[in-house]
Amino acid sequence: MEGKNQSTSMKIFKGVIYFLIIILGAGLLAAVFAPGIKNVERTKTIDAPINVVFSQLENFKNWPNWDPWFSKDTLHERSYNGTVGDKVYGYAWNSANDDVGKGRMTMNSVSKGERVDYTFLIKNGSSEESRDVHFTLEENNGLTNVTWTLVSERGYPMKIINYFIDNMVGPDFEKGLSNLKEYCEANKENASENDRNVQIVSEYGINYAIVKAENLPMSEMDGFFSEAYQRIYTYVQTNGLAPKGPSRGLYYKWNESNSTTTLAAAVPISDILKSETKEIDLGFGTSRIGEDIISCKLGGGYSKSYEAHNALAKWIEENGKSMKSPVIEEYIKGPQDTQDTTQYLTTISYYFE
Repeated sequence: MEGKNQSTSMKIFKGVIYFLIIILGAGLLAAVFAPGIKNVERTKTIDAPINVVFSQLENFKNWPNWDPWFSKDTLHERSYNGTVGDKVYGYAWNSANDDVGKGRMTMNSVSKGERVDYTFLIKNGSSEESRDVHFTLEENNGLTNVTWTLVSERGYPMKIINYFIDNMVGPDFEKGLSNLKEYCEANKENASENDRNVQIVSEYGINYAIVKAENLPMSEMDGFFSEAYQRIYTYVQTNGLAPKGPSRGLYYKWNESNSTTTLAAAVPISDILKSETKEIDLGFGTSRIGEDIISCKLGGGYSKSYEAHNALAKWIEENGKSMKSPVIEEYIKGPQDTQDTTQYLTTISYYFE
């Protein structure tokens, strides 16, 4: 009888082992066909100006207003490092709630009114799991479409998780976008003037605090710059930032037929990396050229800049290059430094590809 019981137990044990092997084999086989990259994406239309929505996304300190995980544990710890516009800007969190856990966020890049890229890293024991995430925004007749996307890239056999990642993350994205919609629509009229107008953007690897104007009459440029720089420097000071160089003008469009321009008053707030350049003769000013940039340094009043712009644009056209936007004017020495226009010093830079 004892031998028979042992035989039955052995059969059960073998059956369990075979079952587990079959399940494991099926899982490994399924992982072979699982997608290596899977995007989780949710979109929401918000009845609020794009700048109001964008200000909530670019600043991690605003995330508790709508973050779907914050509401799961409002008492969890959050510690911030850096400030908006810094390359090290981010925050870490720690919660006893398993749905929130422990991890950190780092901001990767910000394109004003268009896109925010960040990375989140979740603590899993002694290791960290990293995922890239981004928001994209599009304005349509006063409404703002926001798309939240997570990119799940995994190797074999862990890419089997990509079969389930949408159901794991998607509901939180939906909840977060609903929260964002509710908050922005309720507060769009109360947004401060600076929050609506001063934004952080990245152009050619440099972070700027800017105020942008669309289709501004050229006759109003002086007044625009005067007011915009006052707002920017106030914003920089009150948000713990620091200017990293002279003020600049970023020119996105220039329409001579109707005398309008789309431009931004800008102040750099991240370190400026100098690219290698060599001197070039454009027959005007002191000009230099690099791998993807050509520039001209001018002394004297701004009336001379028109000729410099023409010379730079002509070089790009004659050399079969495609001009990139924006064109940048760096005001090394200007009205804020001296009343003598002959002492002005300006560098005009065109990027190309």
